[in-house]
Amino acid sequence: MEYKINRISIHDVEIGMELANDVLTSNGLILIPTNTVITQNNIFKMNLYQILSVDIKKYITPKENNIDTDVEDRDFTQKFLEFKTNYDNNKQKLTKQLNQISEGGNVNIKDLFRISNDLMKALKNKSELFNYLNHLRSIDEYTYSHSLNVSMLCNIFGQWLHLDRQHIENLTVAGLLHDIGKLSIDVKIINKPGKLTEDEFAIIEKHPEIGYDIVKNLDYPEEIKMGILMHHEKIDGSGYPLHLKDTQIHEYGKIIAIADIYDAMTSVRSYHKKTSPFKVIRLFERESYGLLDTKFLFVFLEHIAYNYLHRTVRLSNGEVGKIIFIHKTTPSKPIVDVGTAIIDMQDETDLDIEEIM
Repeated sequence: MEYKINRISIHDVEIGMELANDVLTSNGLILIPTNTVITQNNIFKMNLYQILSVDIKKYITPKENNIDTDVEDRDFTQKFLEFKTNYDNNKQKLTKQLNQISEGGNVNIKDLFRISNDLMKALKNKSELFNYLNHLRSIDEYTYSHSLNVSMLCNIFGQWLHLDRQHIENLTVAGLLHDIGKLSIDVKIINKPGKLTEDEFAIIEKHPEIGYDIVKNLDYPEEIKMGILMHHEKIDGSGYPLHLKDTQIHEYGKIIAIADIYDAMTSVRSYHKKTSPFKVIRLFERESYGLLDTKFLFVFLEHIAYNYLHRTVRLSNGEVGKIIFIHKTTPSKPIVDVGTAIIDMQDETDLDIEEIM
């Protein structure tokens, strides 16, 4: 069948699309080959390796009148609508303050923290954050909402790590500012629909350094600046911009990296609402060894899984049951009571949690 090649952002990639060209790592190695039909695992790998855009086959078919069924506003609860209003108001504040900083201005660190913390205080429990973020995925622009999402994830992550109040505040602000360097990059490069040149890729990979340069002379704690600079570094040295390894990477950089990838993964429209968080956890377990710090990663994954303890789920074999236990080392494979049996999913390699009911 005849097709044309479309270059699309990683944020627009959907499960079932077909690659028109190889997806390459920054070292020129083939990450995913041509003609691959995109899976969840492929999308995770592309986010893990910071792939910005890919070539997709667009098959030429007669035009059809399609109705967009991805609009789910009618299903939003009143609580979510209140959260969304608060979220939008705080995103406007964040947009103004990030632009002010990127243009050489100074913003009080307490004001930055308040943007994210106001949203966190409105939540009755931590699991609400993940439910609300899932609803926001398909309806929000990416750039500023991503920064706000990462800051909230960093806030809750800091609590899970039992950090003191000051470190939680600093980590939250680092999450807000982690991509500020992108605001100084030509928007034509950031939003370029075609393939980026090597020089353009090099510019994109400098955004952590650019962000660091923006804040280095501001009166912000050093760990915030290190988080901005190092959030794309990887344990094995394959990250950027400094190609640091393990102990060379500041803890804030390691933590923000996990929150950054989690938000990037779950912001893909294919994941929206219908994808089990346990599948996302499983992808982290399988693909991130040697790249992300497991000391932090498993705290993050375990606590996400614990948000769904005692929830009713549908398994990939069609059975419905309740999660009764979360394994610390393999949180993607809990124990589920299906009524007629207790299933330890650690022993069922082909069985997954398909849906949270």
